[in-house]
Amino acid sequence: MTVPEGFVVPPLYQSVDPNTVSLALTLGAEAYETLQGMTIKTVRNESHADAVKSIKADMEIEMRTVQAVNDEQTRRLRQEKRRVEEALLATQARVEALEQSHSSIRSSSKAEARESFEEVLKAKDEQIAQLQGLTGRFDTLQNSLTKSFSSSKEKGAYGEAFTESMLKKAFDCDIQPVSKDANTSDIRMIRGPEQEYFWEVKNYTRMVTADEIEKFRRDMRLHPTIRGGCLVSLRTGITGKARGGDIDIEFLQDGRFILFLSNLLARDDIVFYLQTLRPFFQAVEIYSRPPQEETETVRNLEIKAALIANLLRTHTTTVAKHRNSIVSHKKRTDGMFAEFQSHIMEAESQIQSLLRVALGSDDDTEKVMKEAETTLPGSIFKKERLSEYDGRTKSFVEWLLGATTEGGQLEIKDLIEQAKLAGYGEKFIRELRDEVFQQMAWIKGSRHIVGIQWKVLIVKSSPTPSENLS
Repeated sequence: MTVPEGFVVPPLYQSVDPNTVSLALTLGAEAYETLQGMTIKTVRNESHADAVKSIKADMEIEMRTVQAVNDEQTRRLRQEKRRVEEALLATQARVEALEQSHSSIRSSSKAEARESFEEVLKAKDEQIAQLQGLTGRFDTLQNSLTKSFSSSKEKGAYGEAFTESMLKKAFDCDIQPVSKDANTSDIRMIRGPEQEYFWEVKNYTRMVTADEIEKFRRDMRLHPTIRGGCLVSLRTGITGKARGGDIDIEFLQDGRFILFLSNLLARDDIVFYLQTLRPFFQAVEIYSRPPQEETETVRNLEIKAALIANLLRTHTTTVAKHRNSIVSHKKRTDGMFAEFQSHIMEAESQIQSLLRVALGSDDDTEKVMKEAETTLPGSIFKKERLSEYDGRTKSFVEWLLGATTEGGQLEIKDLIEQAKLAGYGEKFIRELRDEVFQQMAWIKGSRHIVGIQWKVLIVKSSPTPSENLS
């Protein structure tokens, strides 16, 4: 222990025993420490009160400043709110006016379109009804005329006259009635030098018998200069020749043909049906007359007869196509009406987007404005803005824009894998190729989409040695 020089030891420490000296020293040390602690605490309390007062004064000044700034900002915000409310009221009035105008235009457009399409459809239906009515009246007239004849001779004369008129309309050649000549047919058709054909017409209510077929063969043999013959039954079939399409063919031993036409009046367009036989007559006239041999030549002719019969039956399909042309035209008209309806629906969706902007919340307005302002790269996408898409297609395009950037190329395989993680299937993505992407960006059959690339490079993990081993 060290004391200052000149320190006087109290007499107590010199007159008492050591235990009392130690006790006096201990009590003195504790009293000193207690007095020192109380002094420090008093000084600290006085310093803290001064600091609190100073900070409190500064805080009051700062709060008054902040309050003044907040009051000024509040005043400005109230003024801005009034201006926005006024602009919103004006916009709402304009939207209501546009909606009323659009409603009137849409209703008038629908009415005009409906009227025009109804007129067209009504006209087509009337034409179809007229054609069907004419066909029905024609058949009724034919039947009544046939029943009105008292003898088979009159029926035959009527059938010959009717067939003669049809042949004159169907073929540009000389048509001569020769029914009054002996051992001949009803009509002779002359298409050129050495190009003559017999036409035998039967207007029966029963089947044409085999004896009448044999009689026509005999008449053909008696006229070797005739290139071929046609046996026509107006109302019934022909015995042994009632095949598919009501048409059949056979060849005589000398190579000439006989064409069998059944139920001619059952055809929708008889003139057109006869015109389909022109290629057959032209093919017959190109080739020379075959040699008059029996055995191998006859067998070859029978094979050719079967082939030609099949070819002639295919011509009957053209008649059905001619009949269905009016029906297909009506379907095309329905397609035009559906396309017009889609344009009206697109205009309605645009008006709904405008109403959401004008009357919706701030979040909806911000979302719609963002979609309207988001422009798409013209070299990649077919449409100019994101707002032109809708539904799930819009969400996919928005996801793709967020995950990619322009430049480079994108593997379709990687796109499908990443899109699956986002909830889009492979079939849905491939169906969007024609709807969303430009043809040059995603070429059909290509493995890449040109013009976009991933923002974050996708690293494909390499297989471990154990995986390679397995």
